[in-house]
Amino acid sequence: MLKFKKFDIEDIEKLKKYISSPARFSCETTFVNLIVWQNMYNNMYAICEDMLFIKSGGVEMETYRLPFGSNLQRGFEILREYTKQEYPPLWVHQGERFIDFKLNYGEHYEFIPDRDAFDYIYLQEDLAKLSGKKYHSKRNHISAFSKQYEWEFKEINQSDISQVLECMNEWYAENSDRFDRHMQCEKDGVELILKNMERLGVSGGAVYVDGKVVAFTLGSPINRDIFDIHIEKALPQYATAYTVINNEFAKTLGKYKFINREDDLGLEGLRKAKLSYKPHILLKKYLCISKKDRLKQIYNSAFGEDDNTFEEALFENCFKYCEYLEKDGRIVSMCFCLPCKIGDKEAKYIFAVTTPEEFRGNGYASELINKIKTESDCILVLRPVNESLIGFYKALGFCEFTATNTMGDFSLTPLDEFEELSKQYKETKGEFTAMYYSKEQEELDNIYFPYSMP
Repeated sequence: MLKFKKFDIEDIEKLKKYISSPARFSCETTFVNLIVWQNMYNNMYAICEDMLFIKSGGVEMETYRLPFGSNLQRGFEILREYTKQEYPPLWVHQGERFIDFKLNYGEHYEFIPDRDAFDYIYLQEDLAKLSGKKYHSKRNHISAFSKQYEWEFKEINQSDISQVLECMNEWYAENSDRFDRHMQCEKDGVELILKNMERLGVSGGAVYVDGKVVAFTLGSPINRDIFDIHIEKALPQYATAYTVINNEFAKTLGKYKFINREDDLGLEGLRKAKLSYKPHILLKKYLCISKKDRLKQIYNSAFGEDDNTFEEALFENCFKYCEYLEKDGRIVSMCFCLPCKIGDKEAKYIFAVTTPEEFRGNGYASELINKIKTESDCILVLRPVNESLIGFYKALGFCEFTATNTMGDFSLTPLDEFEELSKQYKETKGEFTAMYYSKEQEELDNIYFPYSMP
């Protein structure tokens, strides 16, 4: 059984062999980031069968990195045993291990890209030389800074740390209006790094104006080919020093082919700045959720209630009746096709038709319903959530009929798992509008509908 614990500086040598692979480019594989951000993201690790396991997150949802080791399949089985989930939620990024994972388990997951977390990776040569037309504005920034100030760049050593700490404290004080838990964790992390630079394998640089540190940067290698920039700060009144510190520090990293400048946190200004340096690679990252859990999320977003007893019963007992439409690996629409009969005719009750908000307006629900119509030889029946949807279903070939909770000409009878599920739903009083589709174009009305799930 996995036994997770927090990261400690003493762990660095023990963990290096697992996280320093030349095939890894993500900033999240560096020991420095794992320890600096552990209080923010509850990062923890465990070692089992000579494999490293990392988890993050809290009560709502814990996510796991792909196991670090030579046997992905065995590592995945260990995760399954620990989480008691057939397909536990994962946080992954592009790379060799991701390809192997998709080949082995991809059909069971939805891969949700997190654009705010993509890493910006540059060629070291580009950032150090700033050659060509695409970096003309950057060279102008450096020229303007040089005309305005007498400055020097120095690599940080032990004697510089106190001045860098002063710059750090001044920067956070001047940004106190937006100081939050994230910034507090970052500030604590900078202090931890500066006090343990040698042990953590961190190097850095600082820009001095009139003997004062006005900008600084700190980073560490991910592996022999790529260096990660963990932090970069410039005092607000010296804003163009960001271009200077970026360029000067890049010049000291000649032995690395790439520089990872991490993500943009979804901040518009930061995204624009990082894109302006023309990244060589925009490293994608994904939240990987089992399709069943993702469909639950979509259902809850549209129909969720405080009491999720019905939802749990629906997904536990009737998930095999769930239909969904995928586009480019994303679930874009869903519904349930629950087994029933009308009189002696086979039927399906279409329930909980919905589309995730980010995909609405593309006709995906219509495409899904049309797919079900094409593949089904039986009567399809549904109850629109509200009157505004009657026209939508009419355009798809459905006809209105009157349903009642008193005995009528026909009876809709739930079958199999749907029979038990339907009894959990409140009985509707009186008559209401329902709709049906039949390839045989038969006419139905006055159907006894004892349990009417909208």
